[in-house]
Amino acid sequence: MIDNQQQALLKQEGNCGIIMGALIVLTGILMAMTPVLTVISLTALIAAVLLVVGICTLVDVFRRTGMERRMLDGLLGVFFIVLALLIFFNPAGSAVGLTIWVAAGFIVRGVMELAGMGASPYGRSFMALDAIVNIVLGVTLFCINPITAQAALGYYVAISLMFWGFSLIHRSVLLRHLG
Repeated sequence: MIDNQQQALLKQEGNCGIIMGALIVLTGILMAMTPVLTVISLTALIAAVLLVVGICTLVDVFRRTGMERRMLDGLLGVFFIVLALLIFFNPAGSAVGLTIWVAAGFIVRGVMELAGMGASPYGRSFMALDAIVNIVLGVTLFCINPITAQAALGYYVAISLMFWGFSLIHRSVLLRHLG
C-alpha cells in the first residue's frame, strides 16, 4: 500500500519525467528534421543536451530517498556532464571524433539501462527496447565507414533521443498513475 507522501512523490516524479521525456523527444524530432546541420553545430547541440540531461539526472539522484539505481544513474549523470564539457571546450577537435564519442555514449547508456532495469519495476519493456536500440546504434556507428557514419549521425542521435524520450514518458506515466 502506498501512503499519501509516496503518492505525491510518484506524481511529482511522473510529471518531471513526462516533461523531460517530451523535451528529449522534441530534440530528437528537431534533429531528424535538420540532418544537414554542420558537424560543429551538431556537437554544440549534443553537448548542450548532454549537459542538461546530466545535470537533471544528478538532481534526480540526489532527490531520491531510496537506493534503487542511484549509483548507476549518478555515474551516468557524471558521464554525460564530462562528455558535454569535453565537447564544449574543443568543438572543432570534437567534430573529428564526434562519431566515436556518440557511439561510445550510445553503448554506455544502453549498458547502464540494461544494468539498471532490475531496480525499476516500471516501464522495463521500453527501457529494454531503448537500451538495445542504443547499443545497436553505437555498434553500428563503430562498424560503418566513417564518412557514412558522419552523414548518418544526425539521424542516429534523433532515433536514440526519441526512443529515450518515449521510454521516459512511458515510465513516468506509469509512475504518475501509481500516485
